[in-house]
Amino acid sequence: MSLDSPKSTGLTGFGYAVWVALALFLMASLGFPLGLLYMFDTDMGPGEKANLVVSILSLGGAVVAFSLALVQYRRSEKWKRAEFIANEVKQFESDPAVQNALLMIDWGTREINLFLRSDPKEDDLLEITRDVQWRALLPHPLKEKYHDEYKALDFPQKGKGDKDRKKRNFTLVEARIRDAYDVFLTKFGRFSCFIESKLISPEELKPFIIYWVDAMTENKHPEKDTAWRYALLTYINYYEYYGVISLLKSYGKDVSPEGRIYSELRSSMQDPASLAERLFETIRPGKSNPAADG
Repeated sequence: MSLDSPKSTGLTGFGYAVWVALALFLMASLGFPLGLLYMFDTDMGPGEKANLVVSILSLGGAVVAFSLALVQYRRSEKWKRAEFIANEVKQFESDPAVQNALLMIDWGTREINLFLRSDPKEDDLLEITRDVQWRALLPHPLKEKYHDEYKALDFPQKGKGDKDRKKRNFTLVEARIRDAYDVFLTKFGRFSCFIESKLISPEELKPFIIYWVDAMTENKHPEKDTAWRYALLTYINYYEYYGVISLLKSYGKDVSPEGRIYSELRSSMQDPASLAERLFETIRPGKSNPAADG
């Protein structure tokens, strides 16, 4: 994702027009108050008054020129900002890992080329479900402590790289799921940098990402998605993806442990019931975070 700002190319032609018009406006306006006084000077001859009228008309022209140049400049800046956002979103969505993460967010069950093999065959696609995802997204201390209880689901004939999965907290499939989400969350969170630096506004970015903002935070199908969504928001908080937290908050989505969204998910967790409290305990406010402590 490019870090070039829409203002990094310097003054445009419209920018020069604005400054020239502004200079003319200021020069003309300096003499405007005195000009009004001279207009009513009885000693002023017809020729002098004519010159003064010309000066006042010049001021009006400068005002009009400045206004038109400003309108054009703002249109140009708006177009440049829109182009900047479109390019950033295009780069974001073109990343294969991001594409996999978006598929996992969007679908409860979906066959995915998780290992990003070129020209994948049918056997290269893994059926990733919500149950597979929430197990993969558990904070590592929780996965380690309750490994037998939250062990990965089997992938018949497709988990060839997971022969030694019992020796690891996360299988290769789970690790790839986490990798995809890590890439997605890192790049998704960078949009918040553009907002905070005033390069773009949340409203300008909204049409491109609001679908994913809602998909991550709105519990429309609690019977299927609650455990996954709760684990995902815990993952975001536990591994301190502050850019994502800030970006979601820009759209009224507070996903902090003490926020409404996380609290409602926590209270709606039913199966397995103990998972809700265990996940919350990893990010409970005031609790030291091993991931942050290194």
